[in-house]
Amino acid sequence: MTGTSPFLGAAQFGQNAPIYRKKFMNDTQALLEIMEACYEAGGRGIQMIPIGKVGEAAKIMRETHDDYVITGSTTPGPEPLIENLVECEAKIIFAHGMVSDKKDENFIKMIDDIGSRGIIPGVAAHSPVSTLKFAFENTNVKTFLIPFNEKGLFMDNKQQLEQMVDTRKDCYFVGMKTLAAGKLDVEVAYNYLSKHNICAVAIGMVTTEEAKRSTKVALNALKNKCE
Repeated sequence: MTGTSPFLGAAQFGQNAPIYRKKFMNDTQALLEIMEACYEAGGRGIQMIPIGKVGEAAKIMRETHDDYVITGSTTPGPEPLIENLVECEAKIIFAHGMVSDKKDENFIKMIDDIGSRGIIPGVAAHSPVSTLKFAFENTNVKTFLIPFNEKGLFMDNKQQLEQMVDTRKDCYFVGMKTLAAGKLDVEVAYNYLSKHNICAVAIGMVTTEEAKRSTKVALNALKNKCE
């Protein structure tokens, strides 16, 4: 599915971050071009943070494609924008990594709030090893959005995280930062993921060509992972 980190100019994209943010964040048409390209290649959804015009573009995709699925993450600030994600009919809402990684009462309350709305709660993590351990022990969450890539970037301890993911067959793990912020070849990246218990990926895409190729390669690598 389409990931939104480049649309928002996430820091991992370095000097390209402000370029991507200026091009996409407040331009519905530019966003839709990438989402449509991903959809045409077989991607049936988006993992979004409802900032700028991202939510508007996602709603247009949902309204024009019956099988389009929206999942989302809260924002890390004082207003998590859960209501915005509910309005977009998000099927899963992940507590943002900056919230989850604190492993505190506010994180638990957010998970409970999401679940109370009849929406599947999920946990996104920027420090995945310690946050997953906490979530396994203190919540009933079964869906996680985690950095996972062949280089081990952003993964804390690559070997330990791989073991945690591969031994928890009762959980669903969605990979993010799977291309290591553009540092990995698509084939290498998704061949690696195919060997682990990752059932879906959120892919940052900034051109239609990139969206189509990345989506096709990822789908081929991950087919049958969640059956």
